[in-house]
Amino acid sequence: MKITSIINPEKQIIKLFPTTSIIDALTMLYNKNMRRAIIVDAGTNRVVGVLTNTDIVNLFGGGSKYNLVKSKHNGNFYAMINEPIKEIMTEDPICVKETALTKELVSLFVERYGGLPITSKDDILITVITERDLLDKLADKLDVNLKINDYMTKNPVLASMGQTLGDVAKVMLRNGFRRLPVASEGNLKGIITSTDFIKLIGSEWAFEKLKTGNIDEITDTRISELMNENVKTLTPENSILDAVNLILNNNFGAIPIVDSENSTKIVGIITEKDILSCFCK
Repeated sequence: MKITSIINPEKQIIKLFPTTSIIDALTMLYNKNMRRAIIVDAGTNRVVGVLTNTDIVNLFGGGSKYNLVKSKHNGNFYAMINEPIKEIMTEDPICVKETALTKELVSLFVERYGGLPITSKDDILITVITERDLLDKLADKLDVNLKINDYMTKNPVLASMGQTLGDVAKVMLRNGFRRLPVASEGNLKGIITSTDFIKLIGSEWAFEKLKTGNIDEITDTRISELMNENVKTLTPENSILDAVNLILNNNFGAIPIVDSENSTKIVGIITEKDILSCFCK
């Protein structure tokens, strides 16, 4: 099956230029509840970069892009957010031609990516396809007997209530995670996601925290102030289809898995990527 069968011509995507400011880009992502923007050349409409929630995690202390604010702007948050997105975007991203097969896209997602630009033979941007898009199209092909226990990540890395946003950014980037369950003594308390880092700026949450304008006022904030405490869970005995339905109906990227006899004890996590791996076996 070719990916043309998945492409939705009416799907909204965010297309920006390299000169768009960081604050404008993140405000748009937050308002449209999206996790990525495609950056195109203004003259040719060819893809030159992507801006994802992972890039924003990097910016808030997780990696090299943190230097933009700490070194170039001496920690000045306001100066940083007015920089153009070309300073933090991922350049020359992987793009998939519209003639590619769906199984090629599945392999790319399982290997690493959460969403990819789809381009014409002339490298002109057509749309974006995400893990969520694939799950929506392939869900009816899943074996109803598949159990979460066989595909979930067991004993996941957990964040603690006392950790800061800067701490979590480092853990996410180091491990390639986009979300971390938050627990106390093994009991689930909430979840923090890479999308929450978009919320920091897009919802003006960060501006309410700032007194001096130094980014440390944000990165030193406890994650308990930003995490989502209203978390839906499943157990290892639930079916993969249960996870798919919960993800699609609630716009989740992952579901924490709890012990079937103790609804607060976290034993795993299942992500969109984990579910797509079902199609690789």
